[in-house]
Amino acid sequence: MNTHSQPLPSDLSFLPADQQLGLMNLSLAALKQNPRNVSALMTVAALFEAQKNHADAVATLHKVLALTRKDPEVLRRLVRAASAAGDLALARKHARKLAEIEPRVAFNHKQHGVILDRLGFPDAAIQAYLKADRIEPGSAETLHCIGRSYGMMGNHARALEYHEKALAADPAYGFALYAQSAAKKFTAAEAEQFVARVEAALPLASNAPVAAQLHYGAGKVLDDAGRPDEAFAWFARANAMRAPKQPKAMLPPFVNSAEAFTREMLLARAGYGLQTSQPIFIIGMPRSGTTLTESLVGAHSKVTAGDERPALGAIARRLGRDSDVDGAYARNIAALQPAEVRALGEEYLERCRSVAGATPHFTDKMPHNFLDLGLIALLFPNARIIHCRRHPVDNCLSLYANSMTDFHNRYKTDLATLGRYYRQYLKLMQHWRTVLPGRFHEVCYEDVVANTELNARGLIAFIGLDWEDRVMERAGSQRSVRTLSHWQVRQPVYQTSKGKWRGYERHLGPLIETLGQANVEAYEAELAALA
Repeated sequence: MNTHSQPLPSDLSFLPADQQLGLMNLSLAALKQNPRNVSALMTVAALFEAQKNHADAVATLHKVLALTRKDPEVLRRLVRAASAAGDLALARKHARKLAEIEPRVAFNHKQHGVILDRLGFPDAAIQAYLKADRIEPGSAETLHCIGRSYGMMGNHARALEYHEKALAADPAYGFALYAQSAAKKFTAAEAEQFVARVEAALPLASNAPVAAQLHYGAGKVLDDAGRPDEAFAWFARANAMRAPKQPKAMLPPFVNSAEAFTREMLLARAGYGLQTSQPIFIIGMPRSGTTLTESLVGAHSKVTAGDERPALGAIARRLGRDSDVDGAYARNIAALQPAEVRALGEEYLERCRSVAGATPHFTDKMPHNFLDLGLIALLFPNARIIHCRRHPVDNCLSLYANSMTDFHNRYKTDLATLGRYYRQYLKLMQHWRTVLPGRFHEVCYEDVVANTELNARGLIAFIGLDWEDRVMERAGSQRSVRTLSHWQVRQPVYQTSKGKWRGYERHLGPLIETLGQANVEAYEAELAALA
């Protein structure tokens, strides 16, 4: 039963901060008068979402759900808030319920599929997408989602089949063309044909994100064909289309993490966390080889590959890691009592339970967990951490040349900004080396590619397991691969990505300048020493 007397506020992020505060005060005052005021509760939830306080938004929406029972609008909002909070298990629960209540609404099944994908269940996601396709046949978006799930499972023939179906439904559907560009290496002739398809589709592109996908795809196939100058022009236009209109500060998480976790602070709390060594964290900048590394580690019989898990970052954000209030995160972390630390560790494990498998260990390869090594050390003092590194310019070029989510677009669509962001990553990792000496194992992508078994043996030894020859048969080790690497990781280890930036050097001046030549030379010296 829907008890709402007026349209429900959904997205209030457009309101200035002072108006949000005023509306929050009015809504809280209304709730003092009547705690069962559904409209006021929904407004409070929307304001929490606008402030990125997703945990409180979920809690408030649960109060509404208790009053409205199976209201589809409340369930939709709960799915969105739980997803944003990183609680995918809760999002799945409500998405499944929504699909049961409104079984003839294609969006509900598609949303359920997206969450199943994110949880690492592409086979179940396909079934949800197929339900959506039966209700609304011929949706390019739904057909593309099915293809993407097949790609995650390693069934690239079926993936390409469904991407073609999506393009038959909408020849300008850039997401499907981009997926095709990433599904194999193109010859010069194939690249010509692909670019022709892109140029025909561009005038029909429905919006800038779709057009950007088309540009990224054209750039990728031209790169395959050995035409870097033409490829870069496409990449540059794509990134201009995806650049945020209102740039947000990216520095607080770096500063706050370094401030909150000092060596003395962690030593004083050495016994607070859980003693389990179940999670293995694989961290590093995106496009640094985290998926390749997980494919090796996850091939061991005692490790389940868990893919990218959002749970740790969600906990860190809830504690104030991204706050622009000076010292807030450090104060919140310092105030945690042993029982609270253990509860946070249990929360993380519970959120990962669906992908942890029955093995003694599971991997979490969320790259940006590099922000949270202090939190990992606090919650899981025995957890193994693997840091993946890559040549700074190659790493940044790979970020720039690929389509990524809005979060990554905040730092990667402008070369100078990307260089500055990468320097902050380098600075923070140096902080962790000082604060957590010997706590993490570092690998270089180029060395893993050149000396795969040597590095694989080092990884397995670091985790504390006995070597198994099956580790080198890594192609089927991951149940699903959600990242851009889902095709490459199931191929033999190639060296074609090493030193790619040299072909683009004439275009990368702003990046190299802000990265700092010293940082580039230092990494190259380390590689030379390894060789």
